[in-house]
Amino acid sequence: MKVLLIIPYVPLEVIYGKLNKEIGSVMPSLGIFYLASYLKSVQKHDVEILDANVLQMDTQALEKHIAGKSFDCIGFTATTLGYSYAVENAKAIRELFPGVKIVLGGPHAQAEPGGILKENPGLFDFVCYGEGEFAFELLLDFLEAKIAEKELRGWMYLQAGQIIETPPAPIPENLDVFGHPARLLPREWIPLYHEKIFSYKKLPMFSLMSSRGCPFQCTFCSTPRKFKKLYQGRVRFHSIEWIIEEMKILEDELGINEVNFWDDTFNVKRQRVLDFCKAKLDNKLRMTWSCNFEANIADVELMKAMKAAGCWSIMVGGESGSDRMLEFIKKGVTSRQLRLVGKWANEVGLVSRVSFILGLPTDTRETIAETLEFIKQSDFHLPYFQLYVPLPGTEMFEQLATFGEVVIGDPKKRSASKVNYLPRGLTEEFLLEKYSEAYKVAYLRWKMVWNHLQFIRSWKDVKRYWLGLKALRNM
Repeated sequence: MKVLLIIPYVPLEVIYGKLNKEIGSVMPSLGIFYLASYLKSVQKHDVEILDANVLQMDTQALEKHIAGKSFDCIGFTATTLGYSYAVENAKAIRELFPGVKIVLGGPHAQAEPGGILKENPGLFDFVCYGEGEFAFELLLDFLEAKIAEKELRGWMYLQAGQIIETPPAPIPENLDVFGHPARLLPREWIPLYHEKIFSYKKLPMFSLMSSRGCPFQCTFCSTPRKFKKLYQGRVRFHSIEWIIEEMKILEDELGINEVNFWDDTFNVKRQRVLDFCKAKLDNKLRMTWSCNFEANIADVELMKAMKAAGCWSIMVGGESGSDRMLEFIKKGVTSRQLRLVGKWANEVGLVSRVSFILGLPTDTRETIAETLEFIKQSDFHLPYFQLYVPLPGTEMFEQLATFGEVVIGDPKKRSASKVNYLPRGLTEEFLLEKYSEAYKVAYLRWKMVWNHLQFIRSWKDVKRYWLGLKALRNM
């Protein structure tokens, strides 16, 4: 079958706000690259990837791009912020190709598959509620009449107005079976990818995933429920050999200078990280790298090994500087542990990034003040802040009415820089004021200015910092 897989265009102002879109991130949806890589590896289908997001291809441009072409199945991936854009694209495609099968997967689909089908009758033929590789292979076999309907796995669909849910698709223990997504990266897209302005060191860069799953229980994240229901609580891994080969493809064949590991928790297995660091050094890979890092399983020796193997930065999910809030969201970490990781990273020479969410359910003036005070006292180099965006499929989503009210109901109007949800006792004006104040408290300090002066090594760095200063001025 001829298959088109689309990453829909989501304007940066939707994520970062109109004034700060220049500082935002444009990175690939690795799920689509994995899906295409696997389908190509089984040599059954003609698969094309279209990253409309990196190409800034809106619905009209997308229509023009695919008009006159022929596809049997078109698949979209979508985050919650990107879902409405996927729907808009899908409606246009349905007009162009009435008979084509249109399917949806990705984070939002995994959180609300049934709701998507009910909201859009006749638009999406199938919605994937788990990992897509094996599920998509089975779906294409079904569409080619190679298997019976009862053999489908991993999908929901409407039949006579009723939602049909098939059993979960099988999942491999060893992720290496999915092939090498790097081999599908078009060279012309490479210069277009970048992380947030202070979240990369060397361009061009790309993403890499060495594991799937996360054993933690954060209530604002959709992973815990999906992880428990679909994957029996198992974190699954690529082999170290596969990671090294993927990095070699990126470095030697595509000229990539940096990779960002998108694992939910890169350091979930300490010895595995040490083994990777040794293998990278043994193979003389020059590229630098960064990763998502869990604070409650950190230690100085591990961070030293990572630094020696080319890691330049770690990204820590802090979310709040208040211990009461950290306990409420089931973060599994204390403010003391977070502070220690910032301190150790500074000592070792790793740039430490940390994320915070303001306006979570049960947040108060006092807990937000604790977060701002935490930032003043910590050694983190790059704090990031966002206002809470309610995500379907999370434990917290079910608590929204108990602790406050949803302010922006339309997903297309939501943004991490807007007040989407209002905790009881707070006002929109207060949250916007604290969102702006948080960045100024974090960055307009002599200690922080001195830290960042040391990072400037080229005129490109000067340009990045100029954009950062403009963003601060807009806050």
